[in-house]
Amino acid sequence: MKFKAAKSRSVVIKKGQTTKRFKLYVQNEEIPSIVTSPIKCLGRWFDASLQDRDNIKNLKQQVEEGLKKIDRCGLPGKFKAWLYQHALLPRLIWPFTLYEVPRTTVEALERITSRHLRKWLGVPPSFTSIGLYGKSNKLQLPLSSLVEEFKTAKARLVLTLRDSPDEFIREAGIQTRTSGKWSATKYVSQAENALTHKDIVGVTAVGREGIGARKVVLWSRSDLKERRARIQSEVRRAEENARQARAVEMGAQGAWTTWNTADRRLTWGDIWKYEPFQFSFFLRSVYDLLPSLVNLCRWGLTAEQKCSLCDRVGTLEHVLSSCSTALTQGRYRWRHDLVLRELADLLEKERKKEHGNHPRHGHIAFVKSGETVKTQKPTKASILDGSRD
Repeated sequence: MKFKAAKSRSVVIKKGQTTKRFKLYVQNEEIPSIVTSPIKCLGRWFDASLQDRDNIKNLKQQVEEGLKKIDRCGLPGKFKAWLYQHALLPRLIWPFTLYEVPRTTVEALERITSRHLRKWLGVPPSFTSIGLYGKSNKLQLPLSSLVEEFKTAKARLVLTLRDSPDEFIREAGIQTRTSGKWSATKYVSQAENALTHKDIVGVTAVGREGIGARKVVLWSRSDLKERRARIQSEVRRAEENARQARAVEMGAQGAWTTWNTADRRLTWGDIWKYEPFQFSFFLRSVYDLLPSLVNLCRWGLTAEQKCSLCDRVGTLEHVLSSCSTALTQGRYRWRHDLVLRELADLLEKERKKEHGNHPRHGHIAFVKSGETVKTQKPTKASILDGSRD
């Protein structure tokens, strides 16, 4: 095996600072200094600072440039959101795993991405991030949170180093550092304690489930692969519980927490079927962000919040389906009735037409040998001309 100096790096530290004044040689070949030639190993860059400060700046720049590229493309907003979820976000998980990124930095990046997602989905800036990333909402979108993916990646790294099959890696004492605000090691320990507590509590029925309706694998009997998966799921569940606790504190956008309705989880296939304004109306109606009379008064745009038809408070529910005057006058079904009236008029005209006897379907005109059949061009007619009634 031959030592290759070009693939190696040297670092000289004098009085606590790196310097390139001194050169190191191996077999009369100079080893490049890390001051002038940073090196990349296993996806991680090492430079003269021996810290991740510059790498974190590059990560921020990568996120901002990626969002700008997606924003400048000529695709509709929902396609831009798909590009973020399936193109940009997977490229960020590995840097989150390698570098010591503080949680505050990830939260700042999530605010930037959430601002772009709101713009692409056609919702106002006041739309809560819980509506974008919540997995226990009444309406769930197929979007992932940067903070949640960051915590899951760090928890995965802790488990990989701690439970490595290599004895030297396990005993090396490698610490997964994040920041003083949040510790990945403590978070994994809390998740393990929660799973151990579930074993003590046992299986509890949900709703009308009977005994043995669900197959539950105990934490104490799980293998290494199952434990890693369950710890990551527990980290995501804890993050979702924090989102739901914040949603309960919201007056308007958290009203869905009191609804007694089934959850609806949208897939990308469902989103493709919506028109842009239709999907925007859908999101804003669920989280009470439409310009109802109550919201207009709350926003300071009007002084009166009572309905002009029935003199009741004009909430979103009242405007959409509960105004007694609008129900009596048929205002809610007015557009629907217009369409039905057009169809009824067309059918009535066709009904009054005289319809002759038409040949039965399946009639075959045989042609003698040597003769040709004169083909007639079919005349354009309504689909109702072939009816017998």
